[in-house]
Amino acid sequence: MGVGRICADGFRVRQFFMRDYGEEPSLLWALARHLEDFDVLITYNGKTYDQPLLETRYRMARAQTPFGRLAHLDLLHGARRLWKLRFDSCRLVDLENQILGVEREGDLPGEMIPYVYFEYLRTQQAFRVVPIFHHNATDILTTACLTGIVPFAFREPGAARFAHGSELVGLARWFLKAERREQALELMRRAVRMGLPDDLLFRTLWDTALLERKLGNEPAALEIWTELAEGRNPYRVMALEALAKYYEHRARNYSLALEMIRSARALADSDDLARRQARIERRLAKPRTGRLL
Repeated sequence: MGVGRICADGFRVRQFFMRDYGEEPSLLWALARHLEDFDVLITYNGKTYDQPLLETRYRMARAQTPFGRLAHLDLLHGARRLWKLRFDSCRLVDLENQILGVEREGDLPGEMIPYVYFEYLRTQQAFRVVPIFHHNATDILTTACLTGIVPFAFREPGAARFAHGSELVGLARWFLKAERREQALELMRRAVRMGLPDDLLFRTLWDTALLERKLGNEPAALEIWTELAEGRNPYRVMALEALAKYYEHRARNYSLALEMIRSARALADSDDLARRQARIERRLAKPRTGRLL
């Protein structure tokens, strides 16, 4: 197990290692003593993997776990919000390469660590575990570097340096889930201006239009729906229906509403669209009464 910390003279990593199974209680005790100096634990996937595993080992050793009093920030969840729309993988080693620009050479794959450790136990040849120490130290250093990026992006999205519009979209969705609509809308607008791949662009435009309408900016929503309705994309039919609803209920322009519905039905018909068309046609057929002066 390894723990990294920022000291006056730089970043330090301390690793705890048991030379045999009998040393596990001593290792757990040493780790607990070391963590007494800390208030916050920062990990990458630690809430799902590392901490539950270690808590189990402490219980089996009938020792008190040191994690109960520590606040825990798991960077994996924030990293996925930022980068899952941009990269196929958000594994720590992949982000290390894609975000930090570091390429590991000669690194021991994580899935090989148990095999190498068991080989060490069998042979008692210490040199076999050197790659494990190196792998762990690199993981901890990468986690420290991402700690300077991920929390800052959520705390100060306006000041964070984003390289790709998809990062802004991921962050916007988080703000939207947190009911911070104005911030989500601004991030989506920035993402569209930065440029997005087509599939993500169309989804973001649709989400932006819905937010614009909810926040009372109907002209902006209409502009986006019109743009989506004019070209081939997965949201074209929904945009035409949204325009039809606006022209029917808000603008009272039934002829234009009927035109939107007919265009939508020509692309993908449904019972709802058919009922809406029938209702609009009844309204158009209804004679208008003049006013007596």
